[in-house]
Amino acid sequence: MIRPSAARSHVDTLAEYLKERLPHHRRDTLRRVAEVLFGILQAESTLHRKIALHIDREATPASITRMVARTFHETNLTPQDV
Repeated sequence: MIRPSAARSHVDTLAEYLKERLPHHRRDTLRRVAEVLFGILQAESTLHRKIALHIDREATPASITRMVARTFHETNLTPQDV
């Protein structure tokens, strides 16, 4: 498993990369997408509660799980974005 501080720097790097390519999306939205992508890779699952275990935030697991669900449902990435 990746150390939390290393994971945070990877998330920030990916979020900046996404912002360069998707300037029409908000920076905080793209950071959330980056967190969820790394969570999916670490959890090796798409179950929201399993992804939430791999996201380093000061919040309850239930709150992080809701954030993951919102990311999947509200990000509005188009096929061209992906």
